[in-house]
Amino acid sequence: MMLKCPEKFTLHSVPRLRPDFSEVEWEAVGRIWVKGLLDLGVLPVRLSSAFIVACIHRIDSVSDYVLISSFQNYLSSTERSAVAKARQGTLEECDEEDLLDLFTRMGSHCIPPKNTMEVAIQTMAHKAILQEPKYIIDCFSKTMIFALLKVPDQDSLLSLYDTKKATGKKVAQLLQTTQEIRSQKEQMVFSHLQRYVRNADQGKAEKFLRFCTGSSVICVDQIKVSFNAESGLCRRPVAHTCGATLDLPYTYSSYPDLRTEFDNILSSDYFEMDIL
Repeated sequence: MMLKCPEKFTLHSVPRLRPDFSEVEWEAVGRIWVKGLLDLGVLPVRLSSAFIVACIHRIDSVSDYVLISSFQNYLSSTERSAVAKARQGTLEECDEEDLLDLFTRMGSHCIPPKNTMEVAIQTMAHKAILQEPKYIIDCFSKTMIFALLKVPDQDSLLSLYDTKKATGKKVAQLLQTTQEIRSQKEQMVFSHLQRYVRNADQGKAEKFLRFCTGSSVICVDQIKVSFNAESGLCRRPVAHTCGATLDLPYTYSSYPDLRTEFDNILSSDYFEMDIL
């Protein structure tokens, strides 16, 4: 089931109300979420951490630090920069328009004075992250009592949230070869693969993880890499998501050769999925 995000390119999003979703549908999404958490330890890490805390531990348990951090990740890079400067008291004239646009979108029509700026930003964050999706939070909360078995407090929840989030470095550490003794070519290609994944940004790391495991959230202990001798038009990496296994040709002549092939695969239109 899809959760529509208000802005596709934000790092952390919150679900928004939909005319075709009633209480029954939102509660069903909540049950699916809890089932994934209890059985596989999966969290929807593209959702705001403050929103997730509110669903499991109630809105009043969300700390100011988690709220502001989530709000900054919810914003575009331009808005994030303007808010950061406003909080630091270093707002420049060229940033005021971006900040005013943000406040206007959130329901205000002027930039508050410096002595009330922090409070105004916290109020705006609370509105965007917690108040607007309050109905969804209430629907999710009805089944979240079972999630307390896995994450009994806010610290354990945030720790799990961070652990499950894909980064290039964390995904690269999952890569393991199926054979202990590798040929020189296999070792070279495996090193190229580790380099490619380690240098990936979060978006590409999530796509690579999804290609190999079927999920953009870390839910396996390792990704097994085996090798074959395919070349020419037959050469391509093949992933088996049920077993988190990657069948990789050792016939790549260089790192750019491997990088180009994986970039083409991960950027393919058919690979686009918007399920959080």
